[in-house]
Amino acid sequence: MTPSGTTPIQPGELYAGYASDAAVRAAASSGGVVSAILLELLRRGHGGALVSRITSSSDGIVAETVLARTPEEVLRCGGSSYIDTPVLQAVHRLRDERGPIAVVALPCQVRALRRMMQRQPELSAKFFPVIGLFCRGSVRAEFYDDFFRSIGLDPRHVSSVKVARGHVKGQVIIRRDNGGETNIPFMRLNAYRLAGIHAKRLCAWCDEHMAAEADLSVGDIFTSNFKHREIKHSAFAARNERFASLVAEMVEQGQLTAERVGMDSYCRTFRKIERFSNQQVSRWPGAFLFGPRRPSGKLSGRFNLFHSLAWMIILCNGWLSRKPWGRRVLYAMPRPMVTVAALLVKGLSRL
Repeated sequence: MTPSGTTPIQPGELYAGYASDAAVRAAASSGGVVSAILLELLRRGHGGALVSRITSSSDGIVAETVLARTPEEVLRCGGSSYIDTPVLQAVHRLRDERGPIAVVALPCQVRALRRMMQRQPELSAKFFPVIGLFCRGSVRAEFYDDFFRSIGLDPRHVSSVKVARGHVKGQVIIRRDNGGETNIPFMRLNAYRLAGIHAKRLCAWCDEHMAAEADLSVGDIFTSNFKHREIKHSAFAARNERFASLVAEMVEQGQLTAERVGMDSYCRTFRKIERFSNQQVSRWPGAFLFGPRRPSGKLSGRFNLFHSLAWMIILCNGWLSRKPWGRRVLYAMPRPMVTVAALLVKGLSRL
């Protein structure tokens, strides 16, 4: 933890820390940094925060983005969801609301929002800050529909879903509308996601995973020196002076802890993951067979056969899960086969 007043928060640098309030951490997926900052913004007079959650309708699981105006509403939406959320639609819907309004979004949504702000500069003052979450791939709502049915849960009667991450493990907390609760190991669900089942089509060509265009980027940190800490930390980087000052104030006031990690050090530690996630050229054989169509222009990176095989698995399963018969096949497979596919993707991506 950074002692008060000794190390300023530098824009663009990566830190690890957590919310000092245990109640805030309990509602979060990791260190509660995003929730703590949103609560402080509300205390300072912000009009609200656009946050997302998973719930259900009569048709099944849906992702919704809501305007949280109270601490209780912010904490209710804490935790990871790993699902495509309608953040940009909510920005359009709320453009006439009292601001400023904080926005919590995925990197691709942050990038799209910045483009909207370039065309409509008035949005920059209305929607601030933009907080981006680290992301290695999102899924469609059908992912949860199919997965819940495969474990005997009716998705139409799910009131909320929250992924509470441990250091590597964790659990998925599923609350039902009758007040009941089911908890399952996170890795049991994550195997389907790693294997590419119900992957969002836009993720196939994504090469932006750390929300570099946000005011603040936040995500999990699994480096060796944080793995066994008693309190789970979040990694975060303030991307500009304005937001670095806010985070520094919260550290000095004891609301957050901050320990310098270093962006260069973090990227070196995860260079294999970054190479797999950021380079596009190895994806084209799988995309040629299963889609989606490659973007125009030169693809980034150098071709890697092992990465190409991993993307072949991901894109094939994504293609299958967009077809009714394919969904039935995927969820009829014995769970160990899905685990093997996920481990293959993970192993090949590191080569």
